[in-house]
Amino acid sequence: MIVSKSIRHILVCSVVAVLFSACNLLRYVPEGETLLNKVTIKSDVSEAPSDQLQAYLRQTPNSRFLGIGRAKLGFYSSQDINSNKWKDRWLRKIGEEPVIYDSLLTLTSQEQLTKQLNNKGYLDATVEVLTTEKKRQTNVTFVVTGHEPYKIRSYTIDIPNDSIMAALRPRRGQNAPKAGDLFDVDALAAERESVAKYLRRRGYFYFQKEALAFEADSSAHEIGLKLTVHNTYLNNDSLFAMACTKQTISSVTIYDIATAADDAETLNRADLDTTQREGYTVIQHKKSNFRAKMLTQKVLIQPHTLYNERRVEQTYSVLNALPAIKYVDISFKEAGGDSLACVIVIAPAKKHSFSVDIEGTNSAGDLGVGVGITYQNKNAFKGGEILKIGAKGSYEAMGKIGEIRNTYEAGGDVSLSVPFLLFPFATSDFRRRIGGTTEFAIGYNLQQRPEYQRHIANLGMKYAWNIRRTRFTFDLIDINYIYLPWITDAFREQYLKPSSSIRYSYEDHFIMRLGFGIQHSNKRTNSTTQSFYTLRGNISTAGNLLYGISSAIHQQKNEYGQYEIFNIAYAQYVKGDFDFTYNHYINKNIRLVCHAGIGVAYPYGNASVIPYEERYFSGGANSVRGWAVRTLGPGRYANKGYIDYMNQSGDIRLDLNLEARFKLFWKIYGALFVDAGNIWTIKEYEEQPGGFFQFSEFYKEIACSYGIGLRADFDYFVIRLDMGIKLYEPSGTTSTERWRTDLTWKNDFALHFAIGYPF
Repeated sequence: MIVSKSIRHILVCSVVAVLFSACNLLRYVPEGETLLNKVTIKSDVSEAPSDQLQAYLRQTPNSRFLGIGRAKLGFYSSQDINSNKWKDRWLRKIGEEPVIYDSLLTLTSQEQLTKQLNNKGYLDATVEVLTTEKKRQTNVTFVVTGHEPYKIRSYTIDIPNDSIMAALRPRRGQNAPKAGDLFDVDALAAERESVAKYLRRRGYFYFQKEALAFEADSSAHEIGLKLTVHNTYLNNDSLFAMACTKQTISSVTIYDIATAADDAETLNRADLDTTQREGYTVIQHKKSNFRAKMLTQKVLIQPHTLYNERRVEQTYSVLNALPAIKYVDISFKEAGGDSLACVIVIAPAKKHSFSVDIEGTNSAGDLGVGVGITYQNKNAFKGGEILKIGAKGSYEAMGKIGEIRNTYEAGGDVSLSVPFLLFPFATSDFRRRIGGTTEFAIGYNLQQRPEYQRHIANLGMKYAWNIRRTRFTFDLIDINYIYLPWITDAFREQYLKPSSSIRYSYEDHFIMRLGFGIQHSNKRTNSTTQSFYTLRGNISTAGNLLYGISSAIHQQKNEYGQYEIFNIAYAQYVKGDFDFTYNHYINKNIRLVCHAGIGVAYPYGNASVIPYEERYFSGGANSVRGWAVRTLGPGRYANKGYIDYMNQSGDIRLDLNLEARFKLFWKIYGALFVDAGNIWTIKEYEEQPGGFFQFSEFYKEIACSYGIGLRADFDYFVIRLDMGIKLYEPSGTTSTERWRTDLTWKNDFALHFAIGYPF
C-alpha cells in the first residue's frame, strides 16, 4: 500500500485541527481582559542576547507546539470547565489555562531585565516597554538599549593577614576578574566563593565568602576593584582571627549504626564495639554488616592533617556511591587548640533484593516468552561487595500450527563487585585516593535451536575508576568459550562454507580478550540549562598472548592454519570504537542532539574473520532507525526478504544522528530525527557481496532515514517509541529503489520500542 498520500492527509488534518482550536482560544478569557499573545525582547547587548534574557520575564504567553500553534491552550479551551466528564478532565490536565495579560507583571519584568543588565556591567541600560492590542490579544515588546558598559580597570586582593595572603599567592585564579572584563556582579560573587573555597581547602575551616567584600573605585566607565575583608569581620577581632586560623583534624570517629541519629555519641555503648585502626576510631553495633577496615579505607579525611573541604566532598561522594550505605552525615566539632574532631555517621541500606523480569517476543511471527530472576546482596562479605546471581530462560515456538519447532535458551551468571582496585601490593593510601571497583564475573548460556545447539561460557575480571568527570575501565581478563556439539547439515551447507565470514562463530572457538575504555563528559551535575558533550572510546585486542606462546613453543597448526588451545582455535583481532555526542540547549523545552560513532575491527594472525559476537550490525533503535535491528548492510548487500542475521554483520560501523527533542506536555516529549550510517566488511567475503569497504565507494553506501518519536521521561528512566522511515537505501539497483519516495508500510517503515535515549 502506497502511503505518501496518507501521510499528506494526516498532516493536513493535523493543521486543520490546530487552526480549528485556534478559533476558540479566547473562550476562557474574561470580559475586559486580554490574552497575552506574544512577548518579544529586542536587545543590542551581545553579552545579554534576547534568548538569555527570556529567563527574567515574569509573564510569558502560552506555549506553542513547534513554535506554531498553541495546542495546549486549544485543548484547554475545547473542554467544558463545568463538566466532570473524563474527556473534559483529561483536556484540562494536558491543556494550559490562558495567560491573561498583567501590566504589573510586565512592569516587574522590565525591572528584572534592567537589574540583570546592571549586573552584567550595563549600569546605564534602559528597557522600554511597547504594547499593542488587537482582537483581545496583547503583544509586548521590550526594547533593550545597553549604552556604554562599565569595565574593570584593575583587580587586587588585599586581606590584612600575612598567612592568608601567603596561602593565596600560589592561586592561579583562571576565572578571576581581570582588566578589560565587564563589571559582572555574578562573576564577582563567583570570585568571592572561589577564594573562600580555595582557603577552606587549605585548612581555613571557618573562612566563608561572607568574610569578603569588594571595594570599587570608578571613573569614566572603568572600575578599580579590591577584594578585602568585610567590615563585620574587621570590627570583630575574635571572628576575624578564627577565620584566619588553620584547623587540624585531631580525630576521625566513624559511627556505623542501624539508623541515622542526631547525635551518634548518645547511643547505648553496651550495644557497640570500638575498633582503632590507622588513627581512626570505628564504633559499630555488635551485629554490624561492615568491616572496620573497609570503612576506614573509604574515608579520605585523615587524622592529624589540615582540614580540607575537598576531602570532605570526596568522602561524601565515595560513601554515597556504595549501594550498601543508605545515609552519610559528616560533621566537625571544636576540639581545642585550633583542632577539629570529625564525626561520620553511616547508616546501612537494605542488604538483599530480588527482581523478576518477564517479556514476550514476536520474531517474524514466532511467539515466545522469557523470564529472568536476579538476586542481589549489597554487602556480601561485609566490605561493600555487591554479589549478583541471575538466571534466565526463554522459549520460542517456530513454524506453523502442526509444524511447531521448539527453541529455547537458558543460562545464568554470577558477578562480584568489590569497591576497591585490587592491585597487587597496593597500599591503603593508594586505594583510598583512587577508589574504583574490581568486578569478577562468570556466566553460562545454552542455546537450543532446530539448526544447532550452542554452549557459551564466559569468565571476566574488570577494573573501573573515576578521575573527576572521566571514567576508565580496564578488562584485565575476558574469556569466552563457545562449544557446538551439533549443527544440521542444511545449516552448515547454507551458512558455513569454507569462505564464510560467520563460519568461525559456529565452530568451537576460544576468545581471550584485553580491553581499555574511557568516557568523559563536561556535563555539570543537576544542570538542566547547559549544552554539554560526551566522549566514549574503547579499544580491545584478543589472542596476542596465546599467539606469542604458540609461536614460541613452535606449536603445530590445524588444517585451517590456526593455532589451538585445548584443541580449539582461538580468536585474534584488534577492535576500536569512538563515539561523540553533543547535546545543545536551545531553551527549556527544546534540545538539539548530534551524535557520531565509528568502529573498526580487524582480524589477523590466528583468525581470518571477527567472531560473530564481536562484529557490528546496523539498524534498530540506537542506529539507523529506518531499518529494523540487524537488517541494514553491510554496504550494498541486499536483504533477501527474511531476517538474515548471519550475513548482515560487519567489521566497520558508521553512525551519524541528528535529533531535535522537544517537550509536548507533562513528562511526554517528542522528537524529530535524521539518521545515517551503515556497516562494512574489512575483507571481501563471497556470501556478503557488496559489503566490502572501499574508500572510493563507501559514501554512496551510507543509508539515510528520518522519523518521529515519543518519549516518556520519568527522570530515572525513559520509555521511547520511534518510527523511522527510509530515505536512501544503498542496496537499491536503480535510483527509484535507492531514493524512497513511494513508501510502503512493509518495506519503508520501522517501529522501535526501547528504554533510554539512543545516544
